[in-house]
Amino acid sequence: MGLLLHFYQPWWQFPAVLQKITEQCYRPILKLVNEINGFCFTANINLSLLDLLEKDFPDVITGFREAIAAGKIELMSSPAQHPILPLIPEFLQRAQIEDDENRKSGQFGIKRNCQGFYLPEMAFSRNDIELFRSYGHWWSVIDDGLFMTQDVSGSPPFDRIITYNGFKMFMRSRFWSNLISFDHPSFNDLRSKMEHDIPPWTKNAPAYLTIAMDAETFGHHPGDLLERLLKPMLYEWAGSRISSLEDISQNFPTHRVPYIPDSSWSTSADDLVRSDPYPLWKSRFNIYHLKLWELVNMALEYFEHDRQSCLMMTSSCHWWWISRDHWNPDFMVRGAKKAIELIRAHASKDEADRAERIYRELRELH
Repeated sequence: MGLLLHFYQPWWQFPAVLQKITEQCYRPILKLVNEINGFCFTANINLSLLDLLEKDFPDVITGFREAIAAGKIELMSSPAQHPILPLIPEFLQRAQIEDDENRKSGQFGIKRNCQGFYLPEMAFSRNDIELFRSYGHWWSVIDDGLFMTQDVSGSPPFDRIITYNGFKMFMRSRFWSNLISFDHPSFNDLRSKMEHDIPPWTKNAPAYLTIAMDAETFGHHPGDLLERLLKPMLYEWAGSRISSLEDISQNFPTHRVPYIPDSSWSTSADDLVRSDPYPLWKSRFNIYHLKLWELVNMALEYFEHDRQSCLMMTSSCHWWWISRDHWNPDFMVRGAKKAIELIRAHASKDEADRAERIYRELRELH
């Protein structure tokens, strides 16, 4: 089994919230990893989170660094500020990837130890495969919900690893991942259900399963899953049943597919039918998504004047908080403000006036 935990907070996260998450989740997880002999899980650790932890929680950064160096955590690469990668231009994709790699290594002493690349929100586009390969990445993880569509035949594989244009794609099990995240089973209950449900599916053949979720699921989110699930799971399965994704990739054959739809881990079959692959971040049916992108794309014209602001304003959270599932425009405005400040400093009067009209409309959302 591959277990992938996503460690991320947006650049603007409130200090009190960060402290609570650190005490409830990050420190206990790293303490658990330190106690266990053997491989524990695969991880994405966003640069935006490391920047937040640097001042007040350097012990967490040290814990990550030591666990990765010891081989207890398999660290994937990722874009620095958690953008929806298919929705930003290539120059900014490259800046996000390079900032993540260079600053993690140079500033924090944290280096990836595998060839995997983490896609924020598992937002995948076929157009980005060559980009990943250009940085030495050969696999990623996307959601198996794409098998709900008529465009992809069959069911999620358990004995092969899908490849598209020579790039390996692990399929995150939406069923098992969401079962943990939303039903909050104990480890004993989860193990019993797996022992009951999986053999009829695999016919007892050699098989693997990929489970992925936010790290904050364990300790910070409801359900007491750190104590009830993650701790006993790692004590029993770390180094045996739980394997790194890179190891799994070397022990199972591949299966080439001619097509994978652009999608994310929040994309439904209906979304794909409606040609709306990234519904929580750039929905065709959400005018405010489109207005925020218009404003941000205007600001990106001035990337060379303020690289860091351009990286930060494209954090996925700014669109997520004005989506069909979540609504708090105050968080969206943090990204819009970065954009308008850059436009005010460098744009012509006509362009600045147009941007101000968009910004006012976004500010008035409630």
